[in-house]
Amino acid sequence: MANFDIDFDPVDVITVGVEGEPGRRTFFLEARRGASSCTLILEKSQVLELGAQILATLDPVEGHSGWAPDPVHGSTGTPGWRVGSIQISLGEPEGTCTLLLEEQRIVLIGEDPDEAVLPTPDDLRTVRLVATTNQLRRLGESAVGVVGGGRPICPLCHQPKDPGGHICSATNGHHPT
Repeated sequence: MANFDIDFDPVDVITVGVEGEPGRRTFFLEARRGASSCTLILEKSQVLELGAQILATLDPVEGHSGWAPDPVHGSTGTPGWRVGSIQISLGEPEGTCTLLLEEQRIVLIGEDPDEAVLPTPDDLRTVRLVATTNQLRRLGESAVGVVGGGRPICPLCHQPKDPGGHICSATNGHHPT
């Protein structure tokens, strides 16, 4: 069996959240089990993809329950490390889902680029979160909602529009969008 830095089997609460104003937001995933909690930093694209994958994977399942709160605004804990990879597995007979989150691999480069330090997989921290399918479905809905609360996306270049104006690369900046 693998060793996890955090292993919540099962989670009591799992949710996504955001801090900051659109355009300068930090996204995170929070999980709690009893008095223990973890808060991990995610990229906006990871939150959106996680939500989309969860919703695409899960069909409505009856008979399995699990409470999941609304998305939070402002983390309740000190954010931990930044997530690099996320794996989802479905345990159909038990009505559970497992999320495995691995720390982002950061290459440390000193003054000599030939001496870059690449961490081994054993150096990266991991978290395992086991939730009910209903908890995970709610997480997926929350993830999509949190990302949707940000800046609108330009239909031409698919980049976020800034409130102060948008120079669209698809129009070479000649037409306002």
